[in-house]
Amino acid sequence: MQYMIYEKRGNVSWIIFNRPERLNALDRESWDSLSKLLKKANEDDTRVIVLTGNGRAFSSGDDIYAMYELKDVDEAKDFFLTLYSAIESLTELEKPLICAVNGLAYGGGCEILLFCDVTIAVQSAKFSIPEAKLGLIPPMAITIGPLALGRRINRLVLTGEAITAEEAKILGLVDYVVPDDKLIEEVNRVIEMINQLDFYSLKTIKRWLRKDKKMVEKAIMELALLSQTESAKKRMKEFIDSRKKT
Repeated sequence: MQYMIYEKRGNVSWIIFNRPERLNALDRESWDSLSKLLKKANEDDTRVIVLTGNGRAFSSGDDIYAMYELKDVDEAKDFFLTLYSAIESLTELEKPLICAVNGLAYGGGCEILLFCDVTIAVQSAKFSIPEAKLGLIPPMAITIGPLALGRRINRLVLTGEAITAEEAKILGLVDYVVPDDKLIEEVNRVIEMINQLDFYSLKTIKRWLRKDKKMVEKAIMELALLSQTESAKKRMKEFIDSRKKT
């Protein structure tokens, strides 16, 4: 089964998270695929990239099961360097990126939105950055987050609270909120607006809007170390055990 799907629809590249049974959780293979597909879309004749998910989630973030299985710091660094490769691809995009949030966006799945140019969410979507509950840190949220959202990011990373799409819009994490059955229609409306603009102007604008990926890299390496602490392992195991009971 493909964890990520790539579809070319005219001049638009659709990248679709495809682990619906795991709420599109991102393991090493998923992050690697995301990185490669973003590069593919960046290099072909695509004008706009759309990132979305299959099922009832956009993405629930890093796969806790996969992280729990990491045996040592070297394995952890390898896992999180793959994550960083995807972040690097996001920051180097020369095409506008639309995130179509079709459902739950938690953890890394929520943090990805900080790299999107336009985020459209369905009314039923939920957003949360709960890494601290697992003894971890949200590397993108604590580096790029303050630049994108100001101090409003503090509430999300320090409480782990889940918020609605409307609240996410007020915070600036989401641009448009639409009824659940209108997501594709709204994506197409935004694509139409982008297509009216000059391609080379867009590339220049994207270059000026690039995020500082080095800050993110440092935070990701700290996350790799934290993932191997006794506290984090204990909390991840408790999370996994709680899922077995449901």
